[in-house]
Amino acid sequence: MSIGAGHNPRPLSILKKIPIVHLLFPWKEKVYYVWSVDLTQKIMLKENKRQRDSLLISTIAVAFALFHLYTGIFGVLVPTLQRTIHFTFSVILAFLLHRPWKGAKAHHWKVLDSVLAGVSLFFCGYFIWQNEVISEWIKFVSPFGSFEFFIGIASTFLLLEVTRRSAGLPLMIVGTLFLLYGKFGVYLPGALRHTGFSWRDIAESLYFGLDGVFGIPIGVSATYIVVFIIFGSFFEKAGGGKAIIDAGKFVAGHTRGGPAKIAVITSAFFGTISGSGVANVYATGTFTIPMMKKMGYKPSFAGAVEACASTGGQIMPPVMGAAAFVMSELTGIPYVKIMAAALIPALLYFISIFLMVDFEAARTGIKGIPRKELPSFREVLLQMHLFIPLGVLMWALITGYSPMRAGIYAIASTVVVSWGRRENRLTPRKIIGALEAAGQRTVMIGVGTALCGVVIGIVTLTGVGLNFVGLVISLSGGIPFISLLLVMVATIILGMGVPTTVAYIIVVAVVIPALRALGFDILPSHMFAFYFAVISLITPPVAVSSLAASEIAEAEFFQTGMTACKIGIVSFIVPFMFIYSPELLMYGALSKVILAAVTSIMGVISLSAGVFGWLWVNLALIDRVLFVLGGLMMIKPGVNTDAIGLIPISVALLLALKRRSSLQRRLVPEG
Repeated sequence: MSIGAGHNPRPLSILKKIPIVHLLFPWKEKVYYVWSVDLTQKIMLKENKRQRDSLLISTIAVAFALFHLYTGIFGVLVPTLQRTIHFTFSVILAFLLHRPWKGAKAHHWKVLDSVLAGVSLFFCGYFIWQNEVISEWIKFVSPFGSFEFFIGIASTFLLLEVTRRSAGLPLMIVGTLFLLYGKFGVYLPGALRHTGFSWRDIAESLYFGLDGVFGIPIGVSATYIVVFIIFGSFFEKAGGGKAIIDAGKFVAGHTRGGPAKIAVITSAFFGTISGSGVANVYATGTFTIPMMKKMGYKPSFAGAVEACASTGGQIMPPVMGAAAFVMSELTGIPYVKIMAAALIPALLYFISIFLMVDFEAARTGIKGIPRKELPSFREVLLQMHLFIPLGVLMWALITGYSPMRAGIYAIASTVVVSWGRRENRLTPRKIIGALEAAGQRTVMIGVGTALCGVVIGIVTLTGVGLNFVGLVISLSGGIPFISLLLVMVATIILGMGVPTTVAYIIVVAVVIPALRALGFDILPSHMFAFYFAVISLITPPVAVSSLAASEIAEAEFFQTGMTACKIGIVSFIVPFMFIYSPELLMYGALSKVILAAVTSIMGVISLSAGVFGWLWVNLALIDRVLFVLGGLMMIKPGVNTDAIGLIPISVALLLALKRRSSLQRRLVPEG
């Protein structure tokens, strides 16, 4: 190899650290020099190739987001075409983005991933080509040949693998179990048995027609959800996430237990947009958890607070992690009504978490963050314009625009208001970055909702939803409350380890027929299923939000998960309250709704004091029991239960005040 005049490349730092040739032949400097240059150039070639690969992925991700932005502005395509294109982008990107397993070297598996992406393009492209045939398909009547059967089976294997990579093993296991149930459920005993179906029947049901993979779940993902993912990416790139965090710091950072309260406030607002409890944990927990630990909270408690707050963002209007749009599509209830129904339960949830971190701080003597370490009022005020897109979103939804159109308006307003400050401006480079991030974030929900289509297709084909009704009624002896407990357990199990929206879709297919058979109204039934699908994110043994928070907090996972269940106890209680008393969902006269909200807040305060054992002073066991009993009675709407609940609460308050007075007398010196 010859070296031209004036050519003097610098060897990489790693070559300086390990100059093997130089050590062996110290007198041959030119050998080392030539060897260094040669190896450096090889490494640079590899780096350039990686950049080209990254550019390909970025281009596909941007194209994915642009396609949905275009259809959001100019109108969606026919359902089958919109959904098949969405499905194709999701599967191809998933193979290119996600390695076969955690820790796998990208360059080792690049060829296989590329081949799988190419194969996916062929199979998924077939569905795009045949979208008109799929839309007019008559199940078990239209001719279904061997080629179609092969396409369906191969696509199923690809979908299961890509789900395992992008959405996690639990969801892949759920899909596999339902597929096996479709084939072998004929051999099961009792209520779970069905008439039996061949693999050919299953493949036709899942991919040809709108009852399976290309059904409602992926339809919502391909229209409403993806637009809000794009909005979230634009909002984040414009500095909206930082504005929310700084506002939370300014409002609550200086109060006792300030870092924990910051986590509650920021996660409530950030989580409703992010669409993922786990993503919210990583987005806000990376700074709130270390702050909580620094101020004196135990690592497990700090992680639990962040897990609960981040998960709670999924039940907070207006977006509710995009699940509200799915609920609207499945129930036929206008989105605005769903948003209103979710408001009081969400407020009860966050009030309870806020109080519990406050009581824990008071009990353990944890102070707030010094004012000098917090954003000033001026700093917060200069970022307030970034909240305008949230106002635009609310205005558009309330005035009757479709969620998709409201999302487009929110995106446009984000671009406009970002130019209010130089550092927030959405320049073309930032916009491309936002589109790329949105395209990549859509992959998990696109693949997940496609697998939900598998679950729903099997449920529709086998009638397992009705079979589950019989099983629940049989096990509960016909007692509605016991039936609800069984439904709760089934919902938490089905939702474990699965993204929020996907978990909700899965549990709806199975448990809603049982709730409807028990006589409950459609919206309370769906909200009941939705709540426990969300709560599965903090409930051991899987509890993915608790797991993410425990990793950041460097705490023991199971302890973090159990503490999260303790902090989020209201979320386990409120669904039982609103399914029996829909006033909490804003059903009925305004006076009854207001009374239910006020008394429920009083109940939450009482329950929080009882659970954490503090109200002015450390509470005795009898005080805590009385507060918990009274709180439970007050949370349930109704004049009789409110009156009964006031009795133990009043007694507990008197005992706490007496104990406080006694403590103050001991602390004040005589004379």
